Amino acid sequence: MNKERLKKLIYDLDITTSELDKSIDLVKKYSDQEELVGEFSNSLKYKYLSLFIIYEDFISMMLKENTLYEIGMSVDKAIKKLYDRNHITEEQLKFLNSARLIRNKIGHRYKQPPVEVIIEFLETNETVKLELNKFIKSCM
Repeated sequence: MNKERLKKLIYDLDITTSELDKSIDLVKKYSDQEELVGEFSNSLKYKYLSLFIIYEDFISMMLKENTLYEIGMSVDKAIKKLYDRNHITEEQLKFLNSARLIRNKIGHRYKQPPVEVIIEFLETNETVKLELNKFIKSCM
């Protein structure tokens, strides 16, 4: 695996995760101030998109490392392929697929999920998110 690329990815993962957590805290802290919640919600959505882009980069690196890469492969097919070859766990598969669906709604601006749905998803899946981040770092 390209260690320099992975090193940068891990750095971005740490920064983005930290910033995402800060945004969640701010949305909760200022929940009674509509104008601030709107700003913090937009920031949270942007940081969520950034986090998923990092996951997509890692998925791509895993595919290439394991000679599973195909031009034009969709993210859902890539995740399934990594799972089928025992490179990720079932929990990681479910987390990444659910995260991908939320990312699509945010990124393509249809059926925008309320920020509360994003926060609930991240908090409900905190353990698997931490395990996935730990797994990414273990590849270094």
